[in-house]
Amino acid sequence: VKRVRGELGLFLKVVSGREEARLIYLAVRHALPLDHRPHLIVDIGGGSVEMIVGDQTQTLMLESRKLGAARLTAQYIKSDPISDDDQKKLRRLFERELGPVVTTIQKHQPVRLIGTSGTLESIAAMCGGVESTTIERGQFGKLFKQLLASDSAARDKIAGLDAARKDQILAGMFVVDELFARLNFDRIDLCHAALREGILLDYLSRHLPDLAIRREVPDPRRRSVLDLARRCEWHQRHGQQVAKLAMRLFDALQPVHDLSSRDRELIEYAALLHDIGRHIAQSGHHKHSAYLIEHGDLKDFDEDEVRLIALMARYHRKRLPDKTHAPFRELSAQQRHLVTVGTAIIRLADGMDATHGAVISDVNCHLNNGHIRIDLQTTGDAQFELWSTRRRIEAAAPLLKKSIEVHLQEQ
Repeated sequence: VKRVRGELGLFLKVVSGREEARLIYLAVRHALPLDHRPHLIVDIGGGSVEMIVGDQTQTLMLESRKLGAARLTAQYIKSDPISDDDQKKLRRLFERELGPVVTTIQKHQPVRLIGTSGTLESIAAMCGGVESTTIERGQFGKLFKQLLASDSAARDKIAGLDAARKDQILAGMFVVDELFARLNFDRIDLCHAALREGILLDYLSRHLPDLAIRREVPDPRRRSVLDLARRCEWHQRHGQQVAKLAMRLFDALQPVHDLSSRDRELIEYAALLHDIGRHIAQSGHHKHSAYLIEHGDLKDFDEDEVRLIALMARYHRKRLPDKTHAPFRELSAQQRHLVTVGTAIIRLADGMDATHGAVISDVNCHLNNGHIRIDLQTTGDAQFELWSTRRRIEAAAPLLKKSIEVHLQEQ
């Protein structure tokens, strides 16, 4: 792992035995009906054997033992055909490693034995043909006796056995023989879904919100903004309403501010994120919003864009942007103009959704020389929104360098 990280820059995650067992369980549960009764699931891999007891809703036992077919072959099978001494060593190993696990399994009283992995699929193919989905105990016993006396060349001729497994299959069969001997099962039902499918299912379960937003929001910049908002547990309806009204104001006031489409985008994102600071605390949430935006790992934005979005969120309440504030003073003249206009627009739009009820459906702006009249279209009682928006005129008007009046549009 260290070498891969050093030479390739890739961070490998080593899956623990119990985690591997959990992932296998997810795959089997997805592929087969387990109902409400406990089932025993066994996966014989190359390095380890995973044993799980679980039903359709939960796992009751997750165990992993280093009894994989490749590991046992390398460590314990020194002769071909296998010698009596090698067999005795394997049986002693199983007594130590499987004995306690079997005791736990029996306490849960599983009603069915399900097997996964290529090793068990190969055994099933040798017992009943390539299409076989079960390993019957009687057929297995005859095959196991045959393989105990075989060497590698003889195993190479057995129908259903993959040539790549001919030297490791015997170790896997010892594990199956132990399970049949120690547990009261007459067959193993195969499931073709295993670790690989479990990894995919686990990934999907943890990333469904992100995958959904990727489908719904193809633009990576907007998706990054919405992801930050979601991580901060935003009030989605309010954020989207303020952004919607802010964009209506931006478009209507284009002759006043003469900003670009890129500027429009940054103002919209600031409007969407203006209240995420409530995730930290209500008091001073405008400052918290700015902090979260600056440190929120917004992807596909440069440092200047992030700074501008954060400042507009910072100024949406309390302090207005002015050159006595160092972060604003350090901006270029064009950037200060954007922040000034964006601040005025977001403040007005925020006032128009003061109750977070989205009762303002649209705005109409009328420009007359140095004067702006804003008529609010409503879907309900909007007296509080009207009062709240008028309160913000005192701060917004100087920023836009226009006088402003706000009215409810007559129905």
